[in-house]
Amino acid sequence: MDARTLKALKASIAKWERNAVIENTDDATMGPVDCPLCVLFHLNGCVDCPVFSEGHYQCDGTPYDAAYSAWRNDKLTDFLDAAREEVAFLKSLLPAEEI
Repeated sequence: MDARTLKALKASIAKWERNAVIENTDDATMGPVDCPLCVLFHLNGCVDCPVFSEGHYQCDGTPYDAAYSAWRNDKLTDFLDAAREEVAFLKSLLPAEEI
């Protein structure tokens, strides 16, 4: 993983760690504009994104799906659970030397 991708992955993890402790779904940061990985890779069809490299185009099939649904339906507890799962998922993408 190159340095730019690693920096974006770590920033995405930090973003989801913040999302995992919000007190209102209105405070969540969601979507490709608010995702450091998406800022790098979304307009390029997600190519080279570590999430895409795991087989998840546009984060489909990741905990993001549940987080997005909970956010859209204003279900804070479900959102927080999914946000914590998203943190764990993104951390699983870190290179071994970064864990």
